[in-house]
Amino acid sequence: MEKRVGEEGLGAFARSQIEATRNDPRLERGRGAMIADFWDAMEEAERSRGLGILGLYELRKTLARREQELGVSREDPDLPDRDAHDLQAHWERAESASIEIEHGFPHLNAQALVSMNSALDALVEEWVPAMRAIRVKLLAAQMLERAEQQEPEAAKRLTDEQGEHLAEAIGNMISTDLLELERLKGSGIERYEARLRQEGLGAPDDRQIPADLDKALSELGALRDVLTHRAGRVDAKALAQAPSLRYQDGELVRISHEEYRTYSAAVRCYAHEVTFRSMRIWPEVTDDDGPKLDNWRGHVYLLA
Repeated sequence: MEKRVGEEGLGAFARSQIEATRNDPRLERGRGAMIADFWDAMEEAERSRGLGILGLYELRKTLARREQELGVSREDPDLPDRDAHDLQAHWERAESASIEIEHGFPHLNAQALVSMNSALDALVEEWVPAMRAIRVKLLAAQMLERAEQQEPEAAKRLTDEQGEHLAEAIGNMISTDLLELERLKGSGIERYEARLRQEGLGAPDDRQIPADLDKALSELGALRDVLTHRAGRVDAKALAQAPSLRYQDGELVRISHEEYRTYSAAVRCYAHEVTFRSMRIWPEVTDDDGPKLDNWRGHVYLLA
């Protein structure tokens, strides 16, 4: 009889999650795979949050399960002391889990969003210089080709190794004349667009980022700073970065389930848009292949 529970019963999505948990694909990579690293980081953040939430719902049932295992009831006035102590411990766990669920698991939401914001920063920080390196290499190759056309006899005397060294030297010469790339600062899309524009990867006129998406990323950036540097209490700097935040100075951040869905969708959609920009020059690619910016909230993770 075919086994239906276990590895054999895994669907494609569940299998991908379990395999990524067993062996994170990033462990087998070096630097340079920034796009793949971004999506793997997003998946890990969603998966860890999801497991935490599932754990809370399971823990909420622990008291009832323990009563069934012991064959006793917490309501029994003659409950033995040993069983009472045992059930009290399970009641406390179940009660804590129930309260976390009732509050919308704000800390799990915050942890996941901090990871996602970090992943977006890393994507832009690594991707822009990588695209610059490709452009410099292409320019160097074009310059070398023109030189070879002008001096064919000299080009024939070059070995392949000498040609590679010459192309590298030309590339280094081009690089020294380029402006240093902007560092990430502030929040919202301008945090990233200033760096992206230096390689011609800024938002094109016909695909501008919606104002409410910019607002969501501004709020997330300010909250990330508060969560990582201010023990979760909003300060004047955060309110200046994102005036639309629902907090007052000194209030503790508690990210709701709906806010989590909004901010995580904003990160997903914007990252997709940024990486899509480099593909728009391909003749087979149309704007329909990119993210739907006017529906960016729909980029929320299916199980979030």
